[in-house]
Amino acid sequence: MTGTIADMRKRACDAADALGGTDPLDALDTARQLVLTLRDLRQFDLMSTLAEAVSRVDPQDARNRRLYGQALIENGKASAAIDVLESLTCRLPTSDAEAVEAAGLLGRAYKQIFFDARNRTTIGARNALTQAIASYRRPFEADARNTWHGINLLALVANSARLGIDAPADLNSKSIAHKVVQSLQAIAPSQRNAWYLPTLAEAQLGLDDWTAVESTLREYVTQSQPQAFPLAGLLRQFTQVWDIESTPRGAGLVSLLNAALMKLPGGVCEIQISDLQQAQDVQPMPGQLEAILGQHGAETYQWWKTGLTRALSVASIRQRLGSRIGTGFLVRAGDLGLAPADELVVLTNYHVVNDKAESPGLPPDQVEVVFEAADPRTRYTVEKILWCSRPDVCDACVLKLAAPVKDIAPLPIARRLPTLGEGAQVYVVGYPGGRDLSFSFQDNELLDHEGPPGGHPQIPGVCRIHYHAPTEGGSSGSPVFNSTLWEVIGLHHKGGKTGMPHLNGGTGTYAANEGIWLQSIAAYQKD
Repeated sequence: MTGTIADMRKRACDAADALGGTDPLDALDTARQLVLTLRDLRQFDLMSTLAEAVSRVDPQDARNRRLYGQALIENGKASAAIDVLESLTCRLPTSDAEAVEAAGLLGRAYKQIFFDARNRTTIGARNALTQAIASYRRPFEADARNTWHGINLLALVANSARLGIDAPADLNSKSIAHKVVQSLQAIAPSQRNAWYLPTLAEAQLGLDDWTAVESTLREYVTQSQPQAFPLAGLLRQFTQVWDIESTPRGAGLVSLLNAALMKLPGGVCEIQISDLQQAQDVQPMPGQLEAILGQHGAETYQWWKTGLTRALSVASIRQRLGSRIGTGFLVRAGDLGLAPADELVVLTNYHVVNDKAESPGLPPDQVEVVFEAADPRTRYTVEKILWCSRPDVCDACVLKLAAPVKDIAPLPIARRLPTLGEGAQVYVVGYPGGRDLSFSFQDNELLDHEGPPGGHPQIPGVCRIHYHAPTEGGSSGSPVFNSTLWEVIGLHHKGGKTGMPHLNGGTGTYAANEGIWLQSIAAYQKD
């Protein structure tokens, strides 16, 4: 896989267009490979779109249908995925490689239905978990080389008591774990794929061999150039199924793997507020940091912890006595060119809060500000708006709170924008879709900006930033951080999956999110 995420997205969009054209067969092979590439990059929306386009040209392509089912699962459409995957398993011989893969994904879909259930004691939830165990069991018992089916079977059986289920009496977790390890070790080194080490680590966990787990993960994280998709899957297993965070050693391990994941292209991590508060206090066990992240692990882990700390200064903007409507963040007034310089203020979008109540924004007397990660019980009202700029300019609103904020640090503001080029990244922290505080760490590639030295702002005095990051309604007003020091470079204000005009006079449109450079907001306010 070569090229940036933006390159891959463009190639995938071009392939989807070509499949709908006059010579779709010419684009078919490229499109098929891109579906897999998009999965590895965790671009599941576009993966689903492209898989659908391939299916319309070649509905008998079993691998594509299987990957389509996988995209549906990752996009939260597990029941639709079951329909696609069951149809596939019905028309293929049970020994067919794609039938085996589809069976495992059926287990994944049923397992997700169980874990998504608010009440896991219902008949529907229990039936889903029973179906998951059966779906994983059949391929593994037919051929122990189907290790990813075996590892999922192991996880469910080993944790059946904690999950409140009755696993089949003839299944023994230690026996399954030994069989998985034996099958993995029989694979020639040249034939081991990206899943080999994560699967081995989980099997070693099933044997309660934590030292082996950490040794395997060190090899995986530091030596094997891991991909985000397998590492995210391993973390999901460790947290959802094994619940290893309930032990100090497990909590440290999860924190270290999250740090490693977010350094990878396509890495994503959504953290609930309760988990974020807990993560602030987690420290790796003695020697664990180096044992997993290697020689430069301290730098990676400190970077991750700094990001967690920055999240404490991000607030939800809520309608009073109502729900979240957007995001804001705490800054020094002086960093925005306002006085008194040391006063702490909240920056959000004009289209979230404005003094004219221009829709969809609310007037300041109808909103409250809550730093949910740091102090969820305190709701700050707004005394007044210090300064604002309409959506077609800076789309910014600076709020003076009625009471001073205590024990929460303002976010540091970057003096300059990152250098453009392959590998440049940004991170967005906010409340997407009005849900809990979460990190937006997927597809976080810096695409372009209008800042110096070569930028050409199209709105006089306003420098815009374009980037990929999976933001939704509710992310409006989020801080956009640089990737090195977790300094704020921009105020997120809008985005689109398609149709965003290129910056700096470029022609055409693309999928991008847009923020406003904070230094240009400060300069514009002074003018």
